[in-house]
Amino acid sequence: MTQVEVNDVGDMVVTGAAALRALADPVRLRLMDRLTRGGTATLAELSEVAGTDAEAARRDVEGLMEVGLVVPEGESWRAVGRGIYFEIPESGPEDVQLAARELSNVMLLNYEQVPRDWVEQTEPDLELDWARSAGLFNAGMTVTAEELRTIQEDLETMLKPYLNRTEPPEGSRQIRMLAYFLPTAGA
Repeated sequence: MTQVEVNDVGDMVVTGAAALRALADPVRLRLMDRLTRGGTATLAELSEVAGTDAEAARRDVEGLMEVGLVVPEGESWRAVGRGIYFEIPESGPEDVQLAARELSNVMLLNYEQVPRDWVEQTEPDLELDWARSAGLFNAGMTVTAEELRTIQEDLETMLKPYLNRTEPPEGSRQIRMLAYFLPTAGA
């Protein structure tokens, strides 16, 4: 079993090709989302999330266990961390770079429906103050690849106090923040 490091915000730091490839499967990624966002789950619950039978869900969750991303807990399964962190390495084995790129693409496509689902299912029931707090940040800018990585790191640093809360203030809610960093092709 591959050991997965957990960083100071509780994310699993994924660096190995096998773990990256395991997560690059859309069904396994849905299972990880369920476990990281919803906590421990039974095989029946994971089967429902996966849209498969229990045996197929078991194979998928065991594949995640083999690379150190989930662990059994009695009759249930739990993620080793609260989220997933990975980078496409600048150098190193080509299989790791390819696996990281594949995972990045699967994640982008996997989450494309999240805003639509939110608009259709959640927003109509929000109180006015929460509806006013929701929104989109959509900015175009010209930066270098290094500057873009710095922006991403700075954003994570800025959010760290909120990500690590153990006792949220009264009136707070769980939110989901999606940030896409999409460079144009060519120079």
